[in-house]
Amino acid sequence: MHVPPTTFWPAAFIVLTLPVALAFNLLFLSVWLLRLSPKVVLPILVTFLAWGYYERGVAFNSDAAEEAINARDQNGVQVLSYNVRIFNTYAHLQDNDLSSSKNMIRWIAQNPADIFCLQEFYNDKKSPVYNSVSKIGRQQNKYTFLSTSLVNAIGAEFGLAIFSKYPIVNRGVISFGKLTQNHAMFADVILDTDTVRVYNFHFQSMSIEEKEIVQSYKNQDNFKKQGRNLMLRFKKGFVKRSDQVNILMDHVEQCPYPVILCGDLNDLPYSYTYQQLNKQYLNAFTERGWGIGATYNGKLPFVRIDNQFCSKKFEVLNFNLIDSIAYSDHFPIMATYRLVKP
Repeated sequence: MHVPPTTFWPAAFIVLTLPVALAFNLLFLSVWLLRLSPKVVLPILVTFLAWGYYERGVAFNSDAAEEAINARDQNGVQVLSYNVRIFNTYAHLQDNDLSSSKNMIRWIAQNPADIFCLQEFYNDKKSPVYNSVSKIGRQQNKYTFLSTSLVNAIGAEFGLAIFSKYPIVNRGVISFGKLTQNHAMFADVILDTDTVRVYNFHFQSMSIEEKEIVQSYKNQDNFKKQGRNLMLRFKKGFVKRSDQVNILMDHVEQCPYPVILCGDLNDLPYSYTYQQLNKQYLNAFTERGWGIGATYNGKLPFVRIDNQFCSKKFEVLNFNLIDSIAYSDHFPIMATYRLVKP
């Protein structure tokens, strides 16, 4: 099934201007309210009409901090989702003594989450630095499922990975046509006496450097030269992600268990991709997050492309964007879930 995707520029315009628009709306509301002006109806009306967009892009859960402290005491399962960017193994990403790679792998291995869903995963079992399956999995007594999409000339593996302190009793891979870095995987885990399914996915990226977007705005000539090319690439990405989310949703709908879905959408909260997931499942950020929740670690502001969703059989106890961990071009996100007994 193919559904025409939304275009990038309206979505980008919304996500980049939404916080500013909301701030101005609140400002006008306050000023006109203090002056008892009838114009106060205007910002109220705008807020009412645009609330669906505000709700997707900004979360207002005032109890988020308190919930984060109490979540682990409520029999919750904590899930970490993180695009690790191949652990910075490429030469242009490496730093002195491979410190960012070492620190990133160490931080994940020592993280207290019960389940890890990692995208753009890399494992080289011959390397003392990049033997990540051993460091994160076996050495931490976690069950491991590595979905390998590529093995390079030195035998190193690229793909997606799920690590779990709970037993994995079933597993599978979902390709979006040809198996590439962009695919999905799932693992059925046993929580006490209940089986739940955890999906980990990585949708099609734009394959565009942020500097290309910035340069296209420098002057009119640049916009004319680069704008059309960027638009064609954006369109190609949206079409692919539309197909990919449809394939994933078809698979999820056949699942007999409650599900948790984690991944890098490479798409904004106003896209068709996000909408397909959001209309059927709870979004952890919306349920328990605070603020804008930008997960992209780069020059483009307010971009939230990493998400966790869950069945409505779960209660989301907390959500945490860990923007202090800046080893990758994505920030890790964590959420805690509790299965609601009938």
